Amino acid sequence: MDQVTGGVWRTVNTGVSGLNAALRNGPGKQAKQIASLPNGTQADTVTDQVVYDSVSGRNFVEVDVNGIRGWIAASIVGLPR
Repeated sequence: MDQVTGGVWRTVNTGVSGLNAALRNGPGKQAKQIASLPNGTQADTVTDQVVYDSVSGRNFVEVDVNGIRGWIAASIVGLPR
């Protein structure tokens, strides 16, 4: 697992205008989507760990967005894929 700094505000950026990012109830693409986050949304990292999802081949990080805690692909908030 990679280390990141918890409590750091990061900006959601899908790289595609109009494409929202999925906030999920667990780390991994198979986890249920609980919210859809537009580009520019501020997300607060709440843990110091990045979790690797072998199904999608991506890292996920836990974040808080306006009081909703969930997991997002790390690359969407500027962390290593």
